[in-house]
Amino acid sequence: MDKHLAAGCYAAIATHDEACVQNALATIDRLNVPQSGYEFQMLLGVDPLLRRILLGSGHRLRVYVPYGRDWYAYSTRRLKENPAIARHIVNATLGLGPQSS
Repeated sequence: MDKHLAAGCYAAIATHDEACVQNALATIDRLNVPQSGYEFQMLLGVDPLLRRILLGSGHRLRVYVPYGRDWYAYSTRRLKENPAIARHIVNATLGLGPQSS
């Protein structure tokens, strides 16, 4: 991400990890990257509070919703890569924690 932003390339920053988001924001600030030069990307239902913080600060955010006949396989792969996502899904399903926006 640092190399892309430093080279003036558009960066799609896909993460739900708060430390990665903070690192990205620090890099964006350090390099004075315009808001048109990047976007954050997250899955719907995962960390709605972090989404609201980014949006409230004026950052672009693309929210992905798995659909289609392969949605289950895709979602299973994502859960295997990051088991912490399961907590967000359960909380959202049960209406616990921050509400989606």
